[in-house]
Amino acid sequence: MPTIGLTGNFGMGKSTVLDLFRELGASTFDVDRFVHSTLENNHIIESIAGVLGTDDIMQKSNEYAIDKKRVADIIFNDPVKRKAVEMIIHPEVLNCMKAEITKLVKKEKTATIVIEVPLLFEAGYDIHFDRTVVVYCSRETAIRRLSAKGFSRDAALKRLAAQMAITKKKKIADYRVNNNDTLKKTKAQVERIFNDLTKRST
Repeated sequence: MPTIGLTGNFGMGKSTVLDLFRELGASTFDVDRFVHSTLENNHIIESIAGVLGTDDIMQKSNEYAIDKKRVADIIFNDPVKRKAVEMIIHPEVLNCMKAEITKLVKKEKTATIVIEVPLLFEAGYDIHFDRTVVVYCSRETAIRRLSAKGFSRDAALKRLAAQMAITKKKKIADYRVNNNDTLKKTKAQVERIFNDLTKRST
């Protein structure tokens, strides 16, 4: 029952590879869903407001709500504030991730679990996994794909710059998936990795 941390930089195809692992029979989920739920926690919102200022908090009846677009605009232009916000969010996300892994293990003891974690290495989450996989492509390929999703080149570059260099991630990951080419070629790589992981767990 290996647990796999899947990562890669912005626009490089993590979600595509996660879907391919799911098709092969892995139990999968995206840790970003925990980020979204964390950002609905009033205590977390108040802590973020203390870092960014209350202008980035919208009053909503008796609860708070984060203006996520405004927050993103700020933190991807201010590394100090970005780190401060990450320090608020990461412990809560880690707790949610551990709980989800425990639940999956109880449900299926022999499952291969693959979790997409965008900041796997940056946040130190990699120590909680048996193996790590990094998805990569060229910067220009990533920017082109992000442009098709509506991101400007400037916005894409800022988000890529906020992450650990993909060259470093490739060096420290256990497996690498080259996502520069066709989906067919990416799928073949994922199949090889999945087969290796399942062999190791038997």
